[in-house]
Amino acid sequence: MFGPPVASINPPGLPIERGKIHEFACSIFDDNVLYHDEVAAKEAGLPSVVAPPTYSAVQAHFASAEGMSGFGDLGMELDLRFVLHGGQEFEYIRPVFAGETLTSHQGEIKTYEKEGRRGGLMKFAEIESYYTDEKGEVVLKIKNILIQTAGVVKT
Repeated sequence: MFGPPVASINPPGLPIERGKIHEFACSIFDDNVLYHDEVAAKEAGLPSVVAPPTYSAVQAHFASAEGMSGFGDLGMELDLRFVLHGGQEFEYIRPVFAGETLTSHQGEIKTYEKEGRRGGLMKFAEIESYYTDEKGEVVLKIKNILIQTAGVVKT
């Protein structure tokens, strides 16, 4: 499903902060002690508090804001007025822990076009990203699918 990383898109790294994990877990009303309590996490044999799986979706936005100024940096021309979120896939190699620094890497970009059911050409972009830890080991893989419609749909 995923090819090798082709470019780093936030070279200095993205620190995973315990406080941000706690805030995120509170925002989704998840009281799992492993997301909030360092002592409990260590007693469970973990190196630190663990990030909830959905934290990665938010973390990807931080990486984008830190490392690139929009999708044009990825070699794509998109008119953001007509771009829709077409889907997202996550592949977790292992949990993400507070105290780590992850680096995001751009993977393969696949683009294709289809005729829309209501007329007009739709452009699709599948963008793969990888997150590696300080050892360079892949921790997480994400695929985002963007759809650009031909314009405002007229009924």
